[in-house]
Amino acid sequence: MTEKQHEEANQQRETFAACPEDDEISLLDLMLVLARHKKLIFRITAAFAIAAIILSLVMTKQYKATARILNPVEQSAMATLLTQQLGGGVAELIKPEIKGNIYVGMLKSRTLQDWVLDRFGPPDWRDITGYGKENLRKDIVKEYIGEADAVEDKDGTISMSVVFTDPVKAAEIANAHVEGLKWMADTFAVTGASQRRLYLEKELEKARVSLNRAEADFQKYQQETGVYMGEAQLTANIQNRINLRAQVAAREIQLNSLLAYATPQNPEAIKLRNQIDALKTEIQRLEEQPDPGDPLNPEGGMPAARFEYLEKYREWKFQEVLYGTLMKFFETARLEEASTPVVIQVLDRADPPEMRFKPKRKLMVILATMLGFFVAVFAAFVAEFIRRAKQDPDQSVKLKEFSEALELEKYTRIFRRSSRRN
Repeated sequence: MTEKQHEEANQQRETFAACPEDDEISLLDLMLVLARHKKLIFRITAAFAIAAIILSLVMTKQYKATARILNPVEQSAMATLLTQQLGGGVAELIKPEIKGNIYVGMLKSRTLQDWVLDRFGPPDWRDITGYGKENLRKDIVKEYIGEADAVEDKDGTISMSVVFTDPVKAAEIANAHVEGLKWMADTFAVTGASQRRLYLEKELEKARVSLNRAEADFQKYQQETGVYMGEAQLTANIQNRINLRAQVAAREIQLNSLLAYATPQNPEAIKLRNQIDALKTEIQRLEEQPDPGDPLNPEGGMPAARFEYLEKYREWKFQEVLYGTLMKFFETARLEEASTPVVIQVLDRADPPEMRFKPKRKLMVILATMLGFFVAVFAAFVAEFIRRAKQDPDQSVKLKEFSEALELEKYTRIFRRSSRRN
């Protein structure tokens, strides 16, 4: 800088130093900034609004169809009996167990989504989607069945909504989800009775296999050794222990099936535990007081072959009694399941919507205009800061250094050249 430029800079510093500084920013100063850059604010705000209008007109229209079903309710037999007997205000205290969250989860499940895709998607959608395939599953879902959502309402209903580009197809897809829910309710064990029946069915199959194996071992041993003892030779002590052991095993299985969906404090669970303890006490009493005529405790001992024969015979009879007891429990669970079926009641079928759901043009324009206004106000204060910085020699030097560091002039020239060519 020359001496003349130094003198001018010093004079400008003295001028700014002579000006009284006011640390407080008044409302009038803020309004002055906005008024000074009103054109910039208007242009930016209008640009955001126009862009939102164009975008809302270009976006694909989407429609929302909603089907409503009653929230399936499961009420235990004990609660039903008490409700019928007590009635009135006392019955109000007995509330059924709402399974809404289970059914909402079923409506949102991938299994049900696959079921709907099988109906509305391409026949080979399973072959063209997945890991390493050409298409993503989410893209196929969005293209063929849209966006589905299930919500549990406060009034005891479940709303199944589908957003799709075609209003008629949106209603069909929503109704298909309800049909799929009925299929899942019939297929899966949802209620307590269904879970108990399913558990007992598995245990019954295990008992059947064990019974066949025990019977085959007993007959094989009989044929190989030729040892035979009639049932009349077995004492009542042995028969009682066989029956009691089978009852203990059966009630333990019944207790486990109950605890699959109930808490240990459930009255029925407590009752089963008490019965198991009583049966075990009776078995211990019989073992501590053997019958003198018991073949397992003869005075002169027993040949090993006959002793092993009795062991296999007792195992066979134990499995036979256990299988018979489980069969009774299983039949009872089947009757209970049949008496309390899951009924999906459709309150409102989905109809083709008359109005679009997306895009919400008014909301988009309002939000974009507000956002543009805030951006414009920020830009106005930035422009005002730059204007004042250019008037201050120190700030002007720093601003120039900042511009050179970012090479703003270079990009500005490139932009101007491209604009002139166009």
